[in-house]
Amino acid sequence: MTRSYTDQDWSSSIAEFTGPNNVYYQGKFNDIFKGSRARLRPNLAAGLVGPLWAASRGLFGAFLLSGLVEIALVIGIVFLSTGGLTDENVARALSLEKLAEARLAQANEERQKGNEASADQMLELSKSLSQSATKERAAADERARAATTLIALTAAALLGLRAVLAIVGDWLYSRQYMRWRRHRLTPSGRSYQRVIACAVLLTIIYVVALFGASAPQLASMLAIQSNTSVVAGITATVLDQFFSSLTQSGRSVFDAITGSISTLVALVESLLQGLPWICTVLVAVFAAWLLAGSGTAAFTAAGLIYLALFGFWQKSMVTIALLGTAALLALSIGIPLGILCGKSPRAYRVFRPILDLMQTMPAFIYLVPIIAFFGIGKTPGVLATIIFGMPPVARLTALGLQQIPLSTREAAIAFGATPWQSLLKVELPLAMPSIMAGVNQTILMCLSMVVIASLIGAGGLGEDVLQALQYASVGQGFLVGAAVLICAIILDRLIQGKRSTDQ
Repeated sequence: MTRSYTDQDWSSSIAEFTGPNNVYYQGKFNDIFKGSRARLRPNLAAGLVGPLWAASRGLFGAFLLSGLVEIALVIGIVFLSTGGLTDENVARALSLEKLAEARLAQANEERQKGNEASADQMLELSKSLSQSATKERAAADERARAATTLIALTAAALLGLRAVLAIVGDWLYSRQYMRWRRHRLTPSGRSYQRVIACAVLLTIIYVVALFGASAPQLASMLAIQSNTSVVAGITATVLDQFFSSLTQSGRSVFDAITGSISTLVALVESLLQGLPWICTVLVAVFAAWLLAGSGTAAFTAAGLIYLALFGFWQKSMVTIALLGTAALLALSIGIPLGILCGKSPRAYRVFRPILDLMQTMPAFIYLVPIIAFFGIGKTPGVLATIIFGMPPVARLTALGLQQIPLSTREAAIAFGATPWQSLLKVELPLAMPSIMAGVNQTILMCLSMVVIASLIGAGGLGEDVLQALQYASVGQGFLVGAAVLICAIILDRLIQGKRSTDQ
């Protein structure tokens, strides 16, 4: 038998949730859940108190939305009622009237001196300025009449907002009640602490906003002053000195990193460029056929021939050398880091904000500290690419390990597997789809960063992209963009392998 919403269990639950005035909400929720038309009856408390009612009941979304909209409407009413719409016209009219009076005085002076022609010219100018001032006064009067209409409409909108909140308030509260039944941490009852806190917040915003609307000089005082540029200049100077001293003190370390990465990039680049392009195409097509099938092999052949025929082969090999070096280093750091984060919640809490920072920071920002420590060239481009491309594989590796059921790990241990055996033979194979998705994302992000790194002299296809942007060469930009796209698609298909063709 289906239980009614007015049964004893529901009544006690609603009473526990709503607290005061629970009899009203028991009947109201019953009407809402049954689809009764009585649910359209407005909540007078929500209509009269507005956002504070929503705050008292823990409806913070409704509080913020209705409160901010009401503040905007009230500020609009104050702005219109204090003549804010006509201030510009009135100020311009006053300025024109002063100029007209000045020109009239000059005309009288010239007439006393006997310069009739100059006096007539000044008089005509004064009349013209007076006419312009009259037009501005008329525009101000017209705007004042429009402001009266706008004030009425804004006040009606304010009342309409309260009416809407009164009508939908109980429905919103019933939705919160259902969330509370699932999660008891959801705000419930009527809290005067919430009302006081939200009332203080609204009061502060009202006072500051209203004074700013009615007193422009106060708004200018509250605004950020221009002397902040001095603080920014001093801070920038201090940071320059800090990075300079750090670069000098760690010169040997930075030189060692630069030398090792430059050597690795040079080896990969010489390998790719040393072979004739026909041999490289054959090897890449054979690998695509083995890993992803005949369709991918045909696309790989067509794409690589495009790179060779349109003159992008050498720079494409430079781009792939930079990408290969950066991706290899990023994966060698990211996968172990992801395993550590997946196995240790404490380590994940430590590294998660660092990964968030690395993943959310704009790509161009990475180039600034890299240049400070390593200068310009291919090495700083590779380092920036590593930092930019490493977070996805670390995150997805950790996610894959965290999603493995605990029963699976316990079963591996029950069969006598050591922690290393459980990790290598059970957990990593189960997490491999997530890890491979991270590898794919890391390589593609590294490719995008390698193109951006051309700004600091990394070379490759990014140079052609940069030149096309500088000279607005649409055709050249389209061709080099297609070359980058081909490299990305080939890499993606090779990495996905048979999985992309089987799906």
